[in-house]
Amino acid sequence: MRANDPFTRGPHPVGVRTEIWQDPARDIDITVEVWYPADDSHRGQDLDPATWDLFVPDWAAALDPDEVEPVAQQAVRNAEWHRPPEPPPLVLLIHGWAGFRRESTFLGTHLASHGYVVVSPDVHGSTWNEVDAFLTAQEPEGPPAAMLEHARGIAITREKDIPFLVSTAIERLPVRPDGVGVTGASFGGFSSVIAPNLDARVAAIAPMCPANDDAAINEGSQLFQEWIDRPWKSDAAVLICAGDRDSLLPLYGQLALLRSLPASRKGLVALGRADHNHFVDDIDVGHEWMAEFVARVARLFPNGPGDWPRVARSIGPISRLVPGETAKTAWRGAITTHFDAHLRGSASAAAALTDLNGTLARAGVEATSVWENR
Repeated sequence: MRANDPFTRGPHPVGVRTEIWQDPARDIDITVEVWYPADDSHRGQDLDPATWDLFVPDWAAALDPDEVEPVAQQAVRNAEWHRPPEPPPLVLLIHGWAGFRRESTFLGTHLASHGYVVVSPDVHGSTWNEVDAFLTAQEPEGPPAAMLEHARGIAITREKDIPFLVSTAIERLPVRPDGVGVTGASFGGFSSVIAPNLDARVAAIAPMCPANDDAAINEGSQLFQEWIDRPWKSDAAVLICAGDRDSLLPLYGQLALLRSLPASRKGLVALGRADHNHFVDDIDVGHEWMAEFVARVARLFPNGPGDWPRVARSIGPISRLVPGETAKTAWRGAITTHFDAHLRGSASAAAALTDLNGTLARAGVEATSVWENR
């Protein structure tokens, strides 16, 4: 592996802070998690369980606090910032449907250790508690139009979030004013895909299992296509990260999406034996949660949009899938390499991308990559 191996923790200790950013245009507050390179005085503290930051996941916030064990992230709460001679690149990390801002700390902390400032928002209308409330309101059976309206509202919110988050991060944080990266899973992947048509400062995107119209939520509805088809304001480099056994957003749809994007530099990497929730912190638990969640949606929307009952039947046991730690290794390494190549101009990272299959294999990851217009 080359120096500053993108598959292993980077050279910087990692700090984390939570901020509330007000958008006066929409009269809303957005809570964001910010991971960043910390001052060297914190070296080792982000890797020591005694000084890790602890938090209660959003999905557990409504439970009895005595029954919920806090979750740790490998970062130091409110650590002093590292101040390099040149400001570091900004990366947005955007959660999926029924997610929350700290669902992928494994990636946010990793990127920060490699010198990136990472901002992850709670997206209005699509956090776990909000989606749970929407589904509860559909009992005992919801009309298909309700799901489509719900999903469309989330897409509209994310469309407005991207320029606001980029501008506010540049105003408030010590980051570079251009050359922004965007990543995120599922609906966060959709946010990544549309980011270049919303903001010219976006230079590279790494959508993870991005939502598109080959999906259970909107099969045949062309819900997402109106955003995906819009012209781009920047020629952002693309690396789609997908699972080859994704029950909700199948690989054939990801390949079709790749072909449709106007980027001059674009590729896709598919992780072997990975399903839709192989992009979050606790993948084993997340996979079991997804099976229960999809079964609930299938019960509430048996008549569409999309064939949720079929998707529910297609979710296999976690024992047949790739281990969660292997998936984390894949996404940490591939996404860091992609951003190093296209946000930092690293020649060694660009070379690693040209042989991404080999690069991943040397890290113990079975995956297949394809490239267009490279």
